[in-house]
Amino acid sequence: MTRQQLERQLAEHHAGFATRDARRLAALHAPLGTFASPSHGVVHGRAAIQEVYEYWYTAFPDFLLSWESAIIDPPRAALFWAFEGTAAGPFFGDVRSGSRVKMAGAAEFEFGDEGILAVRHVFDFSAVLINTGVLKVKPAS
Repeated sequence: MTRQQLERQLAEHHAGFATRDARRLAALHAPLGTFASPSHGVVHGRAAIQEVYEYWYTAFPDFLLSWESAIIDPPRAALFWAFEGTAAGPFFGDVRSGSRVKMAGAAEFEFGDEGILAVRHVFDFSAVLINTGVLKVKPAS
């Protein structure tokens, strides 16, 4: 896979996020691709990957993801991203509806002829759960 092909795939991925289209995003993944994140663990296959996207879009109807230029070394790419959205629920428990969430993370992609073979996201999931009221923190004494 060439750098230009990877750049096109990443641009299409970014466009899928801009339109909040879970089906379009999942179609960019290889049929037996993997998606790893702190929130969902590792899921396999397009249908399961689409469910992850749908879950986040339901929990955050105004979901917005932006990212910086990718670091590309075919067949891999890595990027830093920023997320923001307003929790509407459900979201891994009883969510405090209306909670504004902002977080930063990173993703590493591996591409192949069938699309995204694997993606791994890294972010502070505990902070998101605290921010949405799902996870309660006891104040320090």
